[in-house]
Amino acid sequence: EKHVRRIIGCLEWTLHKQIPGDVVELGCNRGNMAIYIQAMLTEKGSDKEFHVYDSFSGLPKPTTEDMSTNRTASQGDLAATVPELINFFLKYGVTIPRVHKGWFADQQYPDRISFAFFDGDFYQSIMDSWEKVYPRLSPGAIVTVHDYGFPPLVGVKKACDEFLKDKPHLQFWDDYVAIMLF
Repeated sequence: EKHVRRIIGCLEWTLHKQIPGDVVELGCNRGNMAIYIQAMLTEKGSDKEFHVYDSFSGLPKPTTEDMSTNRTASQGDLAATVPELINFFLKYGVTIPRVHKGWFADQQYPDRISFAFFDGDFYQSIMDSWEKVYPRLSPGAIVTVHDYGFPPLVGVKKACDEFLKDKPHLQFWDDYVAIMLF
């Protein structure tokens, strides 16, 4: 899929450029994207630690910033369990990442981050992701955000645009994946 190639290409660039820091995914669900990220880290022989974060109880309650006439996601949707995530990795023989259960705002993150993938679907989840990850980004880091500009999930773009409005960065997007270079 085009999204996967774009995200993995960005991760590969940070590995090639030897950007310092670990790799994080906020909103891993059952691990569909996480398995590609971990496989790339393994393929490239990277010693970076990969951390995945999820509530494992589904999406939080949407806020007014998420209101859209064609919103398709609601509180509790996309719930997965930690055992489902682990079993998915075991099924494909891929190293299990460090798993963190809880809301993004309540988590501990690596001191330095070279690559981040945000897939929080709602405004507050993306805002919490930025607030926690942004101060830890290494120079040259890349943050990719899923569903940026996707009409049913308007809160994603709102949170990104609001958080980044006064910060220097290069931003572009392609088929609902925003890429920010720092």
